[in-house]
Order: sequence, then C-alpha cells, then structure tokens
Amino acid sequence: MTQEIKILTGIAIVTVLLIGGAVFFLSKPEKPVLVDSSKLIKEDSLKISSGSAKLTIVEFGDYQCPACGLAHPGIKKAMADYPGQVDFVFRHFPLAQHKNAELASQAVEASNLQGKAWLMHDKLYESQPEWEAEVNALDIFKKYAGEFGMDVEKFANDIAGDQVKQKVRNDLSDGLVLGINSTPTFYFVTAKRTAGDSQAVDFNSELYKGGISYQDFKQAIERVLKQPS
Repeated sequence: MTQEIKILTGIAIVTVLLIGGAVFFLSKPEKPVLVDSSKLIKEDSLKISSGSAKLTIVEFGDYQCPACGLAHPGIKKAMADYPGQVDFVFRHFPLAQHKNAELASQAVEASNLQGKAWLMHDKLYESQPEWEAEVNALDIFKKYAGEFGMDVEKFANDIAGDQVKQKVRNDLSDGLVLGINSTPTFYFVTAKRTAGDSQAVDFNSELYKGGISYQDFKQAIERVLKQPS
C-alpha cells in the first residue's frame, strides 16, 4: 500500500467515525410534543414499572438496529440509577431493511409468555453481532431460550403463532401513526393530573431520535425529576 493510499484510507475511516458519532451520540431532544397517549403506551406493552415513577421513557426500537444496541446500556444504567423514579416501556418497531428484526421482536414477545421477556430483550441487544446476519436466527434464539430455562418447544410455537405476531404488528402500527420513521425513537413522558379531576391526565413528552448516551439520559431524567409535581 502506497503512502498516498494509506493517507486516503485514514481520512475515510476518520470521516466514517465522525459521521457515526454524530448519528449515535449527538442526538438532541426535539421540542416537547403532544402525542396520542393511547398510541404511546398500551396495557400489554412491555414495561418496567414501579407505580411511583415521575418519568416514563418509551422506546420504539429495533433489535437489529446498531444505534439501538448502542443506546441499550444507557437505558439499563438509568433504570439502575433511578429506581422507583423512572419507568421504561419498550415498543417494537422492526425496520424492513433488517431481515431478522421482526423475528427478534417475536422472540421477545414469545419469551414474555414465559415471564422471560427482559432476559431475551437484553440478550438480543448484547449479542446482536451473533445473530443479526444469520440465515437461521431462530436457532440462535431457541438456544438463548434454553439457556434461560424456557420451554423451547413452546417458545418456537409461540413465535410462529398469531398472538405474538399480532402484538409486534400492533406496536409497529402505533409507531407509524405517531410518525416514527427511524430507530431508536425515545419519548420522555411525564403525566400530570388535571386540576379538579383525579382521572384526567395530561401527557407531556420530549422526543429524542437516534442513539443517545447515558449522559443524555441522565440530564433529561434529572431535569424532569427536579420539576414540581
């Protein structure tokens, strides 16, 4: 390789890293948005809920999406650092260009039927390079299910079943109604009771698009927690 080619190659690598950094780590919150809460959080949505949290982080994510994988550790750390103060809701939004993303979402929902959704959720993000390009990704997901002590035959049957497939389709449909076109998309949601009405709730949201770092999560969380109830 000549010196000139080495220089050009180096420039290309740096450019890719800079662009990638902008996509994955420089995501900024958009202005507060009003959303249809019925499309944002469903009764059957995957939730980590304390019942006392002031903030709910809702992610529309794709398990094969690299930016989602990069954001995942920040979510886990935020949930660990703010117990009882932050809830988390995951909504499936498998992108068409990711051939194993829909199957991965089905694997999580099938795991949910055996009480192991979050184990599978974490495993899929943390092991993304192992299965993302595989032709037989289902075999890998079945291996994970076995490692978690699940009934693997039931797991495989549930993945192929209408209940699981419809759940993933419902999440995707809600995301499309909300105008989502990329992953991850996060909503930082706060709910306040309307004065004089204990049942009415106003939802206020900040919208983040693209992978965001733990520091971004931390700043947004602490800003919300400092606000008067």
